[in-house]
Amino acid sequence: MRVVVAQSCWNAITFELDRVAPREGVVLPLVALEHRCEPCAPIDLHDITTIAIAEVRCVPPELQHNSLLRVAALPRSDAWADAVVLPLVRRYPRLRAAAYVHSHPFAYERTSPSGGDIDGHMIPLLDNNRESGLLASFSFIACGRWKLPCFAMDASRRVIELGDAEIVDDADPIIARARTTRPPRFWLKRWKQRLRARGLAPRIDELFDGWTRARIDLDERSVLVVLFPLAFPDEVPRYFVVDRGTGRSERVDRRFSLDGLEVAA
Repeated sequence: MRVVVAQSCWNAITFELDRVAPREGVVLPLVALEHRCEPCAPIDLHDITTIAIAEVRCVPPELQHNSLLRVAALPRSDAWADAVVLPLVRRYPRLRAAAYVHSHPFAYERTSPSGGDIDGHMIPLLDNNRESGLLASFSFIACGRWKLPCFAMDASRRVIELGDAEIVDDADPIIARARTTRPPRFWLKRWKQRLRARGLAPRIDELFDGWTRARIDLDERSVLVVLFPLAFPDEVPRYFVVDRGTGRSERVDRRFSLDGLEVAA
């Protein structure tokens, strides 16, 4: 598994860590994942091929407490983080706040998550990521003025070393993919309105990689799941009928259309 960090992000990280050194520092990263999973399927750690740190934001000084051996974001930083993350995810739908960056200025050649790191953010982040279908969390710990050793926690709460992050140009294809923007979605509002006029109530979820999922109850036994890719309408959606009782799904792209949205096989 590769972990890459955009040069602009690395500049922001090291500037912030230099500012607070020799105390520990903290930075909020947003990452995109490249993986082998189908959309809507849970993402396990072994399914991930690349993690890209494509955006970072520095926690305001008044919202963090820094010491030589510990850094903590103060409770009121949650509201700040929510206000920062939501606009970024709307702008770059492949990004998620699924990781944590902080520093161990006292470490030079190597470092690893402390017990406080594991209990304080890796486990809570794993539980939060699991709700979104990601069965892993990540901790990036800067040391040695500066390099960025990377660690993951898998679904069994095992901590796994990933090696050091690679610094890449902002024009690198991995970073460009991470920062993919979504075409205008004026069609989605009209589509929902047409369905509601027919007595159908779609439930909309935003998934990893910029996929949008719509779930529509067809009857007591069946749910229609429509997966819209980030590049829709240039790329076609995927239609599945899911049996409530068994959980089995059948892909029905070749013979299904709904309210004027024709689907090419």
